[in-house]
Amino acid sequence: MTIEERVFRRARFAPVKAEAYGFRKTESGYEINIAFMDGDFEADVAFDRDGSVRGRVIDTAAGEEYDQLRNPRYTGAYVGQVREAYEEILKKIAEKCCDGAVFVSGQANRIADLILEEYGISPDFPWEDGRYESLGVFRHPENRKWFALVMGIDRTLLDPDDVSEAVDVINLKIDPADGPSLRSRPGIFSAYHMNHKTWISVTLDDIMSDSAVMELVSKSFSLTCPGKSSLDEELIRKVLGIADSIPFGHVATYGQIARLAGREKNSRLVGKIMSMADRYGEHPCHRVVNASGRLVPGWTEQRGMLEAEGITFLPNGNVDIKKHHWDA
Repeated sequence: MTIEERVFRRARFAPVKAEAYGFRKTESGYEINIAFMDGDFEADVAFDRDGSVRGRVIDTAAGEEYDQLRNPRYTGAYVGQVREAYEEILKKIAEKCCDGAVFVSGQANRIADLILEEYGISPDFPWEDGRYESLGVFRHPENRKWFALVMGIDRTLLDPDDVSEAVDVINLKIDPADGPSLRSRPGIFSAYHMNHKTWISVTLDDIMSDSAVMELVSKSFSLTCPGKSSLDEELIRKVLGIADSIPFGHVATYGQIARLAGREKNSRLVGKIMSMADRYGEHPCHRVVNASGRLVPGWTEQRGMLEAEGITFLPNGNVDIKKHHWDA
């Protein structure tokens, strides 16, 4: 692993922040040149459009790359100072020009976001340092059982013939009867470091779509906590109670209700609760719309119910949010 890969392994490049910091936009991405150690050296750092990072340290007197930086045989005090100064530059860039990432790969982070949206669960990292420091565990809140684990491993641990780069994987529980058919699909293997009959490892390298991975996550969620819905009764009551508070002639958004319920990132969860609200009695769910004022697709009666309360609509069919938004 290079110095750059190590510093930026859990950082996602943010172009807007980077340009404000001084990065220049190029045909291939963004780059910056920073002089350091009294101008004796220059750090050239570049991010490609896919987010990968490259770096060079130039000896300005010689006009060429300072090769000693990456050669472990050079252990002198001066080389150590150069390495330390360069790493500090990279850390500053990571702090000022990047957003934090829970995992290394883009798909691993997207899946983590989707699990948070769907179930309201974030990963915890049981091992703070060492070999498994990046292993993230998703647990049921009730029984603390794992239903998903994300980790970075060498591909050879899944396929001895694949000697390409390391990969993030997600381990998920399965019905043993489904094992043979699942393992025949690209990107799915017998689970690394877990029972091969009841668990699989899915590579998070976009071989499978996010929706396909989430279908397997849903199955694992159910198998590891039988009979448990992704929604708990306390949350359902809280969300529906907030919906009941929306005044006549006003609307609230899914995101607003999620925030009021203390689950700011769970607007999709709120939508799911709204869709099943009739199981819990009568609630004014017709007063809940999306952030732009769009109505629920397929619910033709919703507009008439809102118009009966004096709510007006824009030419595109959305509620006039500015006029009717509930200020809560």
